[in-house]
Amino acid sequence: MNRRDLNFVFQNSDKNQLNRLYEKISSEQKVIVIQEPTSQTIMLPVKDPVSGGTFYAGEVLVTTSTVEVNGSKGWAMVMDDNPELSLILSMIDGCFASGLYTDLIESLYISTLTKISDTREKINQMVNSTKVSFDLM
Repeated sequence: MNRRDLNFVFQNSDKNQLNRLYEKISSEQKVIVIQEPTSQTIMLPVKDPVSGGTFYAGEVLVTTSTVEVNGSKGWAMVMDDNPELSLILSMIDGCFASGLYTDLIESLYISTLTKISDTREKINQMVNSTKVSFDLM
Protein backbone atom coordinates (compact mmCIF):
# COMPACT_ATOMS: atom_id res chain seq x y z
CA MET A 1 0.00 0.00 0.00
CA ASN A 2 1.45 3.33 -1.10
CA ARG A 3 0.47 6.59 0.61
CA ARG A 4 0.34 8.30 -2.77
CA ASP A 5 -2.38 5.89 -3.96
CA LEU A 6 -4.69 6.43 -0.97
CA ASN A 7 -6.24 9.54 -2.47
CA PHE A 8 -7.30 7.86 -5.69
CA VAL A 9 -8.45 4.59 -4.14
CA PHE A 10 -10.50 6.12 -1.33
CA GLN A 11 -12.41 8.36 -3.75
CA ASN A 12 -14.04 5.13 -4.89
CA SER A 13 -14.71 3.79 -1.38
CA ASP A 14 -18.02 3.23 0.29
CA LYS A 15 -19.06 6.58 1.83
CA ASN A 16 -20.47 4.93 4.96
CA GLN A 17 -17.17 3.19 5.72
CA LEU A 18 -15.26 6.43 5.15
CA ASN A 19 -17.63 8.31 7.47
CA ARG A 20 -17.22 5.69 10.22
CA LEU A 21 -13.42 5.94 9.98
CA TYR A 22 -13.65 9.75 9.96
CA GLU A 23 -15.80 9.79 13.09
CA LYS A 24 -13.43 7.41 14.87
CA ILE A 25 -10.40 9.55 14.00
CA SER A 26 -12.02 12.88 14.86
CA SER A 27 -13.32 11.60 18.22
CA GLU A 28 -10.08 9.91 19.34
CA GLN A 29 -7.32 12.11 17.88
CA LYS A 30 -6.35 15.76 17.95
CA VAL A 31 -7.07 17.06 14.46
CA ILE A 32 -6.10 20.57 13.34
CA VAL A 33 -7.46 21.80 10.01
CA ILE A 34 -4.58 23.70 8.40
CA GLN A 35 -6.38 24.48 5.13
CA GLU A 36 -10.16 24.32 4.91
CA PRO A 37 -11.45 22.45 1.85
CA THR A 38 -10.95 24.73 -1.13
CA SER A 39 -12.31 24.31 -4.66
CA GLN A 40 -10.00 25.23 -7.49
CA THR A 41 -9.23 24.31 -11.05
CA ILE A 42 -6.01 22.69 -12.22
CA MET A 43 -4.69 21.91 -15.67
CA LEU A 44 -4.99 18.23 -16.65
CA PRO A 45 -1.78 16.94 -18.27
CA VAL A 46 -2.23 14.18 -20.86
CA LYS A 47 0.50 12.14 -22.48
CA ASP A 48 0.41 12.08 -26.29
CA PRO A 49 0.90 8.42 -27.33
CA VAL A 50 2.17 9.38 -30.80
CA SER A 51 4.81 11.99 -30.00
CA GLY A 52 5.42 10.93 -26.40
CA GLY A 53 5.06 14.53 -25.31
CA THR A 54 2.62 16.04 -22.85
CA PHE A 55 -0.19 18.51 -23.46
CA TYR A 56 -2.97 19.95 -21.34
CA ALA A 57 -6.44 18.64 -22.12
CA GLY A 58 -8.18 21.36 -20.13
CA GLU A 59 -9.05 22.40 -16.61
CA VAL A 60 -10.46 20.11 -13.93
CA LEU A 61 -12.38 21.18 -10.81
CA VAL A 62 -10.83 19.73 -7.62
CA THR A 63 -11.17 20.26 -3.88
CA THR A 64 -8.08 20.22 -1.67
CA SER A 65 -7.57 20.34 2.08
CA THR A 66 -4.73 19.95 4.57
CA VAL A 67 -4.96 18.77 8.18
CA GLU A 68 -2.61 17.81 10.97
CA VAL A 69 -3.32 14.61 12.88
CA ASN A 70 -1.16 13.80 15.89
CA GLY A 71 1.66 15.99 14.52
CA SER A 72 1.61 14.57 10.97
CA LYS A 73 0.23 16.46 8.02
CA GLY A 74 -2.39 14.93 5.77
CA TRP A 75 -3.41 16.24 2.37
CA ALA A 76 -6.14 15.34 -0.11
CA MET A 77 -7.25 16.33 -3.59
CA VAL A 78 -10.59 15.02 -4.85
CA MET A 79 -12.47 15.53 -8.09
CA ASP A 80 -15.30 18.08 -8.27
CA ASP A 81 -16.61 20.34 -5.52
CA ASN A 82 -16.62 17.88 -2.63
CA PRO A 83 -15.35 19.50 0.60
CA GLU A 84 -16.60 16.72 2.90
CA LEU A 85 -14.75 13.97 1.04
CA SER A 86 -11.60 16.10 0.81
CA LEU A 87 -11.55 16.63 4.57
CA ILE A 88 -12.15 12.93 5.29
CA LEU A 89 -9.37 11.82 2.95
CA SER A 90 -6.89 14.36 4.32
CA MET A 91 -7.57 13.07 7.84
CA ILE A 92 -7.04 9.48 6.70
CA ASP A 93 -3.81 10.55 4.99
CA GLY A 94 -2.63 12.26 8.17
CA CYS A 95 -3.40 9.15 10.22
CA PHE A 96 -1.55 6.96 7.76
CA ALA A 97 1.46 9.31 7.87
CA SER A 98 1.55 9.14 11.66
CA GLY A 99 1.03 5.36 11.76
CA LEU A 100 -2.42 5.48 13.37
CA TYR A 101 -5.25 3.11 12.40
CA THR A 102 -3.10 1.53 9.71
CA ASP A 103 -4.92 -1.79 10.01
CA LEU A 104 -8.31 -0.13 9.44
CA ILE A 105 -6.97 1.97 6.57
CA GLU A 106 -5.31 -1.03 4.93
CA SER A 107 -8.48 -3.11 5.27
CA LEU A 108 -10.58 -0.41 3.62
CA TYR A 109 -7.90 0.08 0.96
CA ILE A 110 -7.87 -3.62 0.02
CA SER A 111 -11.68 -3.92 -0.09
CA THR A 112 -11.89 -0.82 -2.29
CA LEU A 113 -9.19 -2.09 -4.65
CA THR A 114 -11.15 -5.31 -5.02
CA LYS A 115 -14.29 -3.30 -5.81
CA ILE A 116 -12.42 -1.21 -8.41
CA SER A 117 -10.97 -4.33 -10.02
CA ASP A 118 -14.37 -6.03 -10.20
CA THR A 119 -15.94 -2.93 -11.76
CA ARG A 120 -13.18 -2.69 -14.38
CA GLU A 121 -13.57 -6.36 -15.22
CA LYS A 122 -17.32 -5.94 -15.77
CA ILE A 123 -16.73 -2.92 -18.01
CA ASN A 124 -14.10 -4.80 -20.00
CA GLN A 125 -16.51 -7.72 -20.49
CA MET A 126 -19.20 -5.34 -21.78
CA VAL A 127 -16.73 -3.68 -24.16
CA ASN A 128 -15.38 -7.01 -25.37
CA SER A 129 -18.91 -8.21 -26.12
CA THR A 130 -19.22 -5.42 -28.70
CA LYS A 131 -15.97 -6.37 -30.43
CA VAL A 132 -16.39 -6.97 -34.16
CA SER A 133 -14.40 -9.60 -36.03
CA PHE A 134 -13.79 -8.17 -39.49
CA ASP A 135 -12.34 -11.48 -40.69
CA LEU A 136 -15.82 -13.05 -40.56
CA MET A 137 -17.47 -10.22 -42.58
